Amino acid sequence: MPAYKLAPTVSGPAVPPSEALPLPKAVPGGRLDPAVVAWAVLVFALLFLGLAPLYVLHQDLAKLNANSSSAPPIVIIGILLTAWTPAIAALLIAWRWPGAGGVRRLLKPLTRWRVHVGWYLVALLGPIPLLLLADLIYVALGGAAPQQWIALPSGTAEGGLAAIPFTIGAIVAGALGEELGWRGFGQLRLQRSIGALGAAIAIGILWSTWHLWPVAVPGGLSLFSWTDFPQTYVRLTSTAILYAWLLNGSRGSLLLVLVAHGAFNLDTSIVQTPASDVHTIPIIVAVLHGLAALAVIVATNPRTLTRRRTQDLP
Repeated sequence: MPAYKLAPTVSGPAVPPSEALPLPKAVPGGRLDPAVVAWAVLVFALLFLGLAPLYVLHQDLAKLNANSSSAPPIVIIGILLTAWTPAIAALLIAWRWPGAGGVRRLLKPLTRWRVHVGWYLVALLGPIPLLLLADLIYVALGGAAPQQWIALPSGTAEGGLAAIPFTIGAIVAGALGEELGWRGFGQLRLQRSIGALGAAIAIGILWSTWHLWPVAVPGGLSLFSWTDFPQTYVRLTSTAILYAWLLNGSRGSLLLVLVAHGAFNLDTSIVQTPASDVHTIPIIVAVLHGLAALAVIVATNPRTLTRRRTQDLP
């Protein structure tokens, strides 16, 4: 699921260098890590494996989106699998690829919870003011205000009781299913060769392309407006920069990034948007992501996306 982080500051609380994690060493000569390339290829191979039933059984995604009750179980299972492909690919490459570090090293950043409370506040609460600001800008431009600006997810909301498990599922899959791959494997390894900013941009482009998988299956393209493509790349690439800042600023706490991703998925259910608009507000949110990412870039070292020296990269 889409994710981002807007932070009130770009410096962040410091973490003692002695607590840094034993993460992969830099790739000599700036050479691209072959394990990352193998992981990226496997992510998309698994993605299309999960989507294969849509092709084989000639299922129209637009019709399934309107009513999935009649969909064959294998189709639903395949679509659910797609949400976990970054993490599954990371686990497989870490387990079997020579020099990938092993599964234990991959999972180690998930256990790093001793991070200054300020980072957790940024991760948990940052999405709310950004989403509210997007609504305010939309209203200032002449759009209709939402009936409620903030509302907790409930069984009486749109979608009924089904909205609650869907929200929980989006939080879990979006956080763990994605972040173990995008940040836990891709960002941490790739930044050793091309720097944190370069790695974040590369991961952001992969992440955006992966999120647009519906365009590749029957009926999927009809679910998109042309504006969905540029705003997705702007928003998620900017988010990748912000998440890399969180990751490196906390000296490798992948748990913190999971919290941020899950908080975004939850906060998009809490902050309400006008039902009459489905295109303008996402564009505004994407622009705000870009501005937040630009603030991080300006205030930090591009090699680390922190104010620390390059050799302090986790």
